[in-house]
Amino acid sequence: MEIEAQDVAVTADGGEVLPPTGVLLVPGRRTLVAGDPGADGSAPLALALALTGRLVPGRGRVLADGHDVGLWGRDDLRRSTALVDAPGVDEPEPVLPLRAAVAEELRARREPAGADDARAWLEDRGLAAHADVLARDLAPGPRTRALAHLAAGRPGVVALVLVRPDRGGGDPRDEGGWWDVAGDLADDGLAVGVCVGRPAAAVLEGAGLLRADDLRATHGVPRAARPDDLPAPHAGRVTAGVTL
Repeated sequence: MEIEAQDVAVTADGGEVLPPTGVLLVPGRRTLVAGDPGADGSAPLALALALTGRLVPGRGRVLADGHDVGLWGRDDLRRSTALVDAPGVDEPEPVLPLRAAVAEELRARREPAGADDARAWLEDRGLAAHADVLARDLAPGPRTRALAHLAAGRPGVVALVLVRPDRGGGDPRDEGGWWDVAGDLADDGLAVGVCVGRPAAAVLEGAGLLRADDLRATHGVPRAARPDDLPAPHAGRVTAGVTL
């Protein structure tokens, strides 16, 4: 599923939380979204919620495979997408050990979710050493790897949005860090958005870690740049130009 935000903006209490922004999420690619988190850190979260159908923006529109999601297509978009470690939404309880967070997710999917099942899941992903570490103490790389792969395993999910994986520190240049995790998931065919602050994005760009097929977006840029090799979605098909 290709997801595009066009001129998406969010306001709250009379103030602008997210300026008009354009983002493009494409299967098999990761999109780096840089921006100012704002005074309360809510700008990346607002964008992630809008991209995944969990929030109706005050301005602009969200397209899924070229079709305007509007108010009536949001359920399908929600089922096909997942947030990863969104503050106040789906981040794990700070005092919960990683194995317990894994067991909770497996149980919600009605899969075997005993202690041995959770440990086996972690071992399969090279995370066995972190099984008993509390969520609040997890390093950014292992934390993002565990939570992103849990989200990716939900039935029907084809797109992920990582919300401020840089907020816990960690160098995005680290092997196996959150930027590598996003790349691995994109290589698996998922559309992956990574919403970070401008400093982390600058480190990635300065280190030359953006691949040729990576996409970029910035808060405050109303339309996403569409690479020449990406066809326009549903060329020739007329869609309703609803502006939310």
